[in-house]
Amino acid sequence: MASDERLLESDVEARRDALDVTRSFIVQAPAGSGKTELLIQRYLKLLSIVDDPEEILAITFTRKAAAEMLLRVLDALRRARAGEMPEEAHRRLTLRLATDALRRSDERDWNLIGSPRRMRIQTLDSLNRTISHAQPLSSPDGSSRQRIVTDADLNAVHEAAAAATLDWLAESGPAADATREVLRHVDNNTWAYVAYLAAMLKTRDQWLPFIGSGSIEGADAESLRRRFEDSLAHAVHDHLDRLRDRAAFSGCDELPALFDEAAMSLAGEGVCGNPILALAGCRAWPGSSTDDIDRWQGVAEMLLLKGKAQFRKTVTKAQGFPTTHRARKDAMTEALAGLAPDRELAALLHGTRSLPPVRYSDEQWEVLLALFRLLPLAVSELKRLFAAQGVADHIEVALQAGAALGSADEPGDVALLLDYKVSHVLVDEMQDTSSAQYRMLEALTGGWARGDGRTLFCVGDPMQSIYRFRNAEVGQFLLARQFGIGRMQLDSLLLRRNFRSGSGLVAWFNEVFPAVLAAHNDPMRGAVAYSSAVPAEHLMGLGTVETHPVFGADPDAEAATGCRAVARILDANPDDQLAILVRGRTQLPALLAAMRRAGVAYTAIEIDKLTDLPEIIDVLALTRAAVHAGDRIAWLGVLRAPWIGLTWADLHALVHSNRGSTVTELLDDPERLEALSAAGRESVEAARPILERLHRPRRVTSLRQHVEDCWIALGGPGALRDATETENVYRFLDLVEAHETGGTLPDVAALESILDDEKVSSGRRSRVQVMTMHKAKGLEFDHVLLYGLGRKPGSGNPGVLSWFDMPGQHGEERKVISPIGPRREIERDPVHRFIAFTAAEKDNHEQGRLLYVACTRAQKSLHLVGNVSVSRDGDAFRPARSDSLLHLLWPSVERDFTAAFDVHRSDDRAADETAWIAPVRRKFSVPWTLPEVAALPATAGSEQAADGDDEVEFYWVGTEARIAGTLAHRWFQLMTDGRVAIDSAGDLRPVTLRWLRETGIGDAVATDVLTRVEQAVAGTVADERGRWLLEGDGYAELALTGVYDGEVESIVIDRLRVDANGTHWIVDYKTSTHEGGDLAGFLDAEVRRYTAQLQKYRAIYEAYSGHSPRCALYFPLLQEFVEVQ
Repeated sequence: MASDERLLESDVEARRDALDVTRSFIVQAPAGSGKTELLIQRYLKLLSIVDDPEEILAITFTRKAAAEMLLRVLDALRRARAGEMPEEAHRRLTLRLATDALRRSDERDWNLIGSPRRMRIQTLDSLNRTISHAQPLSSPDGSSRQRIVTDADLNAVHEAAAAATLDWLAESGPAADATREVLRHVDNNTWAYVAYLAAMLKTRDQWLPFIGSGSIEGADAESLRRRFEDSLAHAVHDHLDRLRDRAAFSGCDELPALFDEAAMSLAGEGVCGNPILALAGCRAWPGSSTDDIDRWQGVAEMLLLKGKAQFRKTVTKAQGFPTTHRARKDAMTEALAGLAPDRELAALLHGTRSLPPVRYSDEQWEVLLALFRLLPLAVSELKRLFAAQGVADHIEVALQAGAALGSADEPGDVALLLDYKVSHVLVDEMQDTSSAQYRMLEALTGGWARGDGRTLFCVGDPMQSIYRFRNAEVGQFLLARQFGIGRMQLDSLLLRRNFRSGSGLVAWFNEVFPAVLAAHNDPMRGAVAYSSAVPAEHLMGLGTVETHPVFGADPDAEAATGCRAVARILDANPDDQLAILVRGRTQLPALLAAMRRAGVAYTAIEIDKLTDLPEIIDVLALTRAAVHAGDRIAWLGVLRAPWIGLTWADLHALVHSNRGSTVTELLDDPERLEALSAAGRESVEAARPILERLHRPRRVTSLRQHVEDCWIALGGPGALRDATETENVYRFLDLVEAHETGGTLPDVAALESILDDEKVSSGRRSRVQVMTMHKAKGLEFDHVLLYGLGRKPGSGNPGVLSWFDMPGQHGEERKVISPIGPRREIERDPVHRFIAFTAAEKDNHEQGRLLYVACTRAQKSLHLVGNVSVSRDGDAFRPARSDSLLHLLWPSVERDFTAAFDVHRSDDRAADETAWIAPVRRKFSVPWTLPEVAALPATAGSEQAADGDDEVEFYWVGTEARIAGTLAHRWFQLMTDGRVAIDSAGDLRPVTLRWLRETGIGDAVATDVLTRVEQAVAGTVADERGRWLLEGDGYAELALTGVYDGEVESIVIDRLRVDANGTHWIVDYKTSTHEGGDLAGFLDAEVRRYTAQLQKYRAIYEAYSGHSPRCALYFPLLQEFVEVQ
């Protein structure tokens, strides 16, 4: 209690200091601490002393935050004008400051309430535009008024600029040489070349200051090389310094002597090549010079498990501790037990395995130099495209603003202008600044000094820094708190009071998050330590945390648990709001389905992709049909949509055995119309005039208007359920209008890609909101349920960029970059491995902060739903997987899982006979593929039958074998998706039996089928190549549609596996078995049998992905993997 009182006193003092408008501050404002209120108070206090409101510049990072701040300032001014005086002390203070601001407004005739535009509260992007617009008219690029593009539109421009550099290959000179060199080092793969350069263009504000125009020769090249190598050496020394200090702090001073004895023992046994040998003669912990790397790697080899940041439990002869030296072995085992909880030391030791040399080889440097010469060419191409299209991105505007501002030492004309206008800058969400944005703040305040009447006030919370994917660098905040920004010294303040969460929740945060977040701040590694909080007085006695354990990998079981928890929360709190937060959108489908079945209304916030919504699927089909009369799938989608509503049987009757005619031609065939059902004929006849209008040449030039007219005429609006669906359709039509050219769409696939990037909300207003954890930042809810905590994160796309920034103490930047090359070579490069290790460290630290953000949204209660896997015999559960958010909470929730497991085990045994895992349906990449139609059998003697289907099935394959194959495929898919633990192969029988019963197979053969399925799954799991297929990157049951031999074909690839070298493998599972001795002959026959099918798969996948895959068959019952050429 005394500690809480001290924290409360420090909080009161910090808030009081923050309103001293003669001083500059950086304020850490944890979740619920009233950050926005403090910003508003500071802003109002400044209004009472300045000559003009424009002297104050408040910068936020989102339009929503800027709008909220302006509205709250205006609200305070209006309430002050009305003479209100609230009861709460902090609100009284705000209105008192607003009263002083109004007095100043009246004195200076500002009329702030009537002229809010005079208050400069804006986003950083808006400020950039303001500055770029203020450039002289002679600005060379003349691009300050360009339209801003984002997402898919921007990606297309970046890729076009990257591709344009390939034109240099036809030339000679330095530019052409640089292009050839970079292309050669990506194996002459133009796709990889373009992807690499496009990704670099997305971060050009980070590297342009270093390489400038690309004219890097002689002394300049040597200087740049020294700069990068100094950064590399600095990173290595920093790691070793921290490791040495941490090892000394461990208190295990007796260990070095044991290292020496172990090394001598191995040397005496004649062992060679073991890193432990470097510890011979060791009498103290190694130092922090590069000469000590070998010794530290020897320490890691001795103390850690192979390839893991985890201490051994014991040592053996392999580490130099034979059983004949029992006392020495016992001493080491005891020391290991003492080190076991020290996760930081384990991580630092593990990191030494990835430490690189501190110098580039000449060959590596030549490649980097070629890249540095090529990148400015790509920037020039990008500027040319921006100018030609009248567009720009936010980075381009920021670069223009940066050029106008100049630097802290050499301010530009606009900086001087702002120097006259601006005396006070306030920055919100300071923890989310990138290196480029940090430089801009330096330039804005470059001429300022402590005590000159100008102030900088930065507010943020490093514990809530969760935007690394937007280049946010939390280390900038940590260093600014220590050293200031540029020449501007900042006093550091820390708020402690939490006005949001009940005292029970705050106590839980204080107990749990010191272990979830880092032990101490580390700017280079993006590590942030936890700062304790105290609850506000009115929240004492409130706030609970409840864990909802789930055992096993069944997503439906987890969804049922989550749905029950939601129902209980809503029933017990009829007037409250609940938020369901997830790490990624892919964790939601099963839960949302369960909630729909249970009648629980919810609003999903930017969860659905526009292309996934039924109303958009229908209107997209209509658009594609209008663009191309030969788009059979789109036309079938139009006929299937609610406004016509043909059944699958009608669609099949219309198009079967005729692949050459368009759907509109088939609709004119009386015999085919006669084959439709009566209701189908009636619907088609009613819609025929509109369908004819849809595809015939039109006078209206606007495709958007044409589609909208036909949609309305067909009755499309009548199929919509609410205003949200109507808004979605018109959002789609706006996108069509933005991308059509001459009344058509030159690239329908590009539009669909843009639609995929459009996230929309769905569902009516309700008490339950569903969103990602990132989306929840800045919000608060009565109750919060974190769902899917035990699941692995999405694999994401592997980055082509291999570098990272190390923020310096005074704003200077150090960059570490690895050479480029084919992925199979780069992944072996030590610099690349070091960068990957450092990036993984930063990501891991950020995951802890993401969890903090999610938990601290709760006001009254927090609910944790997560799953763990269960042992094969069902008698034990395993700890949370190491890459899950549940793993971070495991020390605090393990006892809840232990208490719940006995209940689960008894319930599970009783429920074995009704076990169920829902089969997964995967949406095809092209929205309008119709698998049900494609799967219908061809009419005997039809053209389709004559052509021959290469889906190889043979009469001798019996029903039982086909069912066994189907069920084995289903298990492989669930394991690949991570929904069933690979090592749980022994637990599959109950669910498999349930699946078998639903097939209607007789009990007499069910046992044989069950045995075959179990053998197939167990054999695959036990086989090294089989596990390789189930694990790793790629897709299971990947459904695609494409054109092959002039026909539209739909395929499903059993397994698409991307190996460590970046090679894509198409693998078809074959649950065939073989009796007899000629196994090689059998496999050769199978290869011949399926070659045509795999050729088709390969062609369609290559057209879809741009990758040239290799193909193989895998036989689970034989554990044979056969590549098909």
